[in-house]
Amino acid sequence: MILRVLYCSENYSPHDHRFLSALSGTEHEIHWLRLEEGGRLQESRPLPERVRQVEWRPAAEKTRWLDYFKLKDRFRAAVDGIRPDIIHAGPVQRVALLPALANAHPLISMSWGFDLLQDARRDWVWGAATRFVLGKSDWFLSDCQTVRRIAQAYGVPEERTTVFPWGVDLEQFQPRGREDERRRFGFERDLVLVHTRSWEPRYGVDVMLEGFRLASQKAAEIRLIMLGGGSQENWVKGFIHKNELDGRVHFYGYQENERLAAFYRAADAYISASHIDGSSVALMEAMACGCPALVSDIPSNLEWVEHNRQGWVFRDGDAQDLAEKIIFLSRSRNSLVEAGKKARAKTEKDADWGKNVETLLQVYERVAGDMGKKGKPGIRI
Repeated sequence: MILRVLYCSENYSPHDHRFLSALSGTEHEIHWLRLEEGGRLQESRPLPERVRQVEWRPAAEKTRWLDYFKLKDRFRAAVDGIRPDIIHAGPVQRVALLPALANAHPLISMSWGFDLLQDARRDWVWGAATRFVLGKSDWFLSDCQTVRRIAQAYGVPEERTTVFPWGVDLEQFQPRGREDERRRFGFERDLVLVHTRSWEPRYGVDVMLEGFRLASQKAAEIRLIMLGGGSQENWVKGFIHKNELDGRVHFYGYQENERLAAFYRAADAYISASHIDGSSVALMEAMACGCPALVSDIPSNLEWVEHNRQGWVFRDGDAQDLAEKIIFLSRSRNSLVEAGKKARAKTEKDADWGKNVETLLQVYERVAGDMGKKGKPGIRI
């Protein structure tokens, strides 16, 4: 079944590039509609070949709630011109709201994790938008069981949902060369932790740094590699300087996706104190590189990390518990190697992007096929 697919996203991120690259490698005809442009450049790679960008509105850096009612007709006109067999849209409130308002079907809404885990609970407007979109969706995709259960609580039937971990490229992210990378960074004798989450409240960077500070008081040979940045940058750097951690914390800024594997290979463990997450791609990337995880015990993390197997978990928000786990790792280096092997095995089983994308394509065909059986092939508005 060759389909005409309209993929709708908020901006252009590495995740969008990965989805569009995979889709462009199929026989399907792929169109991409972008809600916004501007802000921090998230992805510098050009749009994959065979993907047709939809020119549907003047470039805008931000879209407010009232704008959606004005944009509804523009979106409908774009859909009329393309006549897609499938509309794949996410995040739920910010993007899938457009096809829902336009009553465009078949609509596959895809959660990006935070949209249901956090945004849906912001206030009554976000909650109403969530319920409206999910009620209009013909199918729902989530990256973990945790998010799927939330969608079901909003009334989405279980039989119209698919859990689809986005996964990683297991050739790009693999353990080969770990010792070489460690030597290149020059921290062979230290316990090296790598943190790649954004410096935002939802990712618990304050808990992570406090746990690291407490551990540093009892374990001298530990180091922290921090990538990226965020709205808490001034606080992060101020905390590190105030607590005299400058020599132990190393900043490497934002890195191209192709460079991330080197940091995971150089580290003994991946650390995340996130309070809210779906199936974290960063977590899967680290595990694929043989880097065991040290993560908060939120439900989605527990779908990937069993304590003392693929890594270790600590109580969400508990910096003291995190510190104790760091100290344990600094004194139990042998356990890191075995955990790294199990982490890699877990990703080979459940996080292979090449295999997981087939699940997405099967959903496309099923939803398009169901629409055809109802006598309504292709788009209906």
